[in-house]
Amino acid sequence: MRTTIQLFQKPTKPFWSGNKTDLKSISMKFLNIRFLFLLTSVFISTTIVAQDNVFLSLEDALGLATQNNTDITIANAQVHSTEYALKEAKGNYLPKLFISAGYNRNIKRQVIFLPDGLGLGDTATELGLDNDYQASLNLSFPIFSKFNIANKKFTQTRLNFQKEVSRGVEQSIVNATKKAYFAYLITKEVVKVQQNGLNNAQKIVEDIERRVQQGTLTDFDLTSARVQVANAKNRLLEAQSNIVPVGNSLKLLLGLQPEINLVLTDSLTIIEKELQLVDHIETMLNQNSRLKQMDLDIELSEKQIKMTKTSYYPTVDVIGNYSYQAQENNFRISDYNWIRTSLVGLQLQFPIFNGTVTKNKVNQAKIAREIAIGEKEYATRKYRMYYEELLTELQFYFQKTEIQQENMKLTAEALMLAKKRYQFGIGTFLEVNDAELSYTRARLSWLQAISDYNTTYYDYQLLIGKDLK
Repeated sequence: MRTTIQLFQKPTKPFWSGNKTDLKSISMKFLNIRFLFLLTSVFISTTIVAQDNVFLSLEDALGLATQNNTDITIANAQVHSTEYALKEAKGNYLPKLFISAGYNRNIKRQVIFLPDGLGLGDTATELGLDNDYQASLNLSFPIFSKFNIANKKFTQTRLNFQKEVSRGVEQSIVNATKKAYFAYLITKEVVKVQQNGLNNAQKIVEDIERRVQQGTLTDFDLTSARVQVANAKNRLLEAQSNIVPVGNSLKLLLGLQPEINLVLTDSLTIIEKELQLVDHIETMLNQNSRLKQMDLDIELSEKQIKMTKTSYYPTVDVIGNYSYQAQENNFRISDYNWIRTSLVGLQLQFPIFNGTVTKNKVNQAKIAREIAIGEKEYATRKYRMYYEELLTELQFYFQKTEIQQENMKLTAEALMLAKKRYQFGIGTFLEVNDAELSYTRARLSWLQAISDYNTTYYDYQLLIGKDLK
């Protein structure tokens, strides 16, 4: 017998059949669903964009850099590591207490040799039993140790050195963050300038097309104008290609994710306090992080010499011992006779000869100190010269910004006059194009002058050891 299973049943009435009211109701439901779907999509998109935008002032950027930058985190971790090293050095002053225990199976027992006169026969007499158990509590307390004293001072100086290194790293990151922040601002501004130039070139093409139709201009004029549009597009693309790498450099310094869109809120200006430069040569010599590190490096070399020389001095320790031991030929531990012994005493160690090892180590440390002193003297002369160079460059770039700002105003007026002449039919579009290019070059030169001044000023702050706080 064969059974037939019908998987699909043919509908007796198509789903679209019915009265007009039903069709209208179904259509309204579909429209409502589509509307809700579109509204949800727009809301989600808006939320994602809002979440990806990060508005940053320069102060906010510096705060993020000091909190999230990897180099600063590593430098702070090295400071913490050195703090534990100092605690370790201080721990050498404390007593050492430890327990030791052991078991020996005397396969061949130890012997003691006795003289023949004792009447014991063989002079070699075995000692002990088969099983030997022992446990002891040992105490060691340093009373005098030149090494412990020198090591503590050396580690304290090393901690100061590491803190100064951390300070220098933070200053360098602050310097790099300021430069990257304003580099991103300038890159965005250059894109705006090139975009305005493209818009103006396209407006000129539209105007020339109308005049060609009127017969007042020729196709040659139109083709020339279109060439200028193509050049403007190329300049815009080149400017836009710099946004991503410059932005990523800033995000890397701030510890931000690449997909975040940065919106910088500060403006491209020279702050008034950045113009008030006074002679900080002594401040630079006293506060420059690299010079302070070199001073501490010299101090470390001197402490290293003293610590190495401690090998010439004796050490005195208080020692103590409390022992618990037993010996038997069986393993009935509960029946053992456990014996307790104890002692206290002083231990003196005095080095006599170690193959001139200490002498050679001292000579190496002295050479390292001389090298550190020479590096400090060279760096001081170098930074003095660099300081004078930065002051000269700051004056030059400030004058350049004023000149370029005046030039930008003049070219803006010339562009406005060229456009008016062109509108009244007196001038040509070539005059407008030349005026547009002159204005663009002047604005770009002004932006470059602002960038050069800010960069030089931040290097000046880094040189004189200016802290963020």
